[in-house]
Amino acid sequence: MHDARRRLFTLLALLPALAWAELPAPLEARYELLRNDKSLGEASLAYRSDASGWRLESHSVGTRGSARLLGFKEHSVSEGEWLEGLPRPTSFDQVVRAALIDHGWKADFDWAAARVATRHKDGESSLELSDGAVDPLTLGLRIRAGLARGEDHWTVPMLDKDEIEANEFATAEEELIDTSLGCLATRRVDKVRPPENKRYTRTWYARDLGWAPVRVEHGKTGGNHVETRILSLSLDGKPVSARPPCEAPAG
Repeated sequence: MHDARRRLFTLLALLPALAWAELPAPLEARYELLRNDKSLGEASLAYRSDASGWRLESHSVGTRGSARLLGFKEHSVSEGEWLEGLPRPTSFDQVVRAALIDHGWKADFDWAAARVATRHKDGESSLELSDGAVDPLTLGLRIRAGLARGEDHWTVPMLDKDEIEANEFATAEEELIDTSLGCLATRRVDKVRPPENKRYTRTWYARDLGWAPVRVEHGKTGGNHVETRILSLSLDGKPVSARPPCEAPAG
């Protein structure tokens, strides 16, 4: 009896570690930004986490073409805590600079009061929070955590300045794609829109690289096509080495 009880206590003590093992790995990534296959600049994503919480930070800068002429820069920071293995944001801050004008907004999440306070160019807002609500930057972390848990469909309330709107996402087929890191096995996640909507948003997450995002495509059929492509990646502080390219199909 004592041995069985000891084994039970040992298992219970391991539960937090087992749950943590399923969370997305910390990463640092660099990306190339393109519009209609022409390079516009670079972006970076840094994610750190421990048992008490996490911090997610993105930078983008225009170095070519119209993005360079406009002096485009973006900096976003989201911080939060873990709740049952899922990210719950506590603050968000974004600044976008273009043509010498700064555009940005901030949010402070009060989960105890189920309210989020935002500050933006049109003033201030106080919105009611629903379970699972995220800011735009935390959305990708929510999808990564979901993929690690085996999920394939999400309806996520997303905060955007002065409103919270439900966004639907679903996994598509698994794909082998060629990247700057070589051939990667990925799972594509698409934003679900009505059939008549011509806009598309799709993201490829690398299955054996902690579900790191390695490609994003966004645009409108017949219009501009914007891409974000991985250039380099570090997981848990270790650089990911380049792999061989995908094999060309026979024939």
